[in-house]
Amino acid sequence: MQAQELQLRYTEPAEKWEEALPIGNGRLGAMIYGGIQEDEIQFNEETLWTGEPRNYNKSDAHLFLDSIRNLLHAGE
Repeated sequence: MQAQELQLRYTEPAEKWEEALPIGNGRLGAMIYGGIQEDEIQFNEETLWTGEPRNYNKSDAHLFLDSIRNLLHAGE
């Protein structure tokens, strides 16, 4: 595959959030709106809302896995 095939090209900057290009890894992310003379980048970082790092893992989450799978399979 040639490098040129991996390029993203846009004809104009995004105006709405749904048009922006999302980047990130789940802990740190941003929406890129683009532009030539001026860029707009909205960012989010997981501690921005909590004020400090937090463990989101629930120790008993595995107990609900079968019921979640059944609900998903049923279209719920």
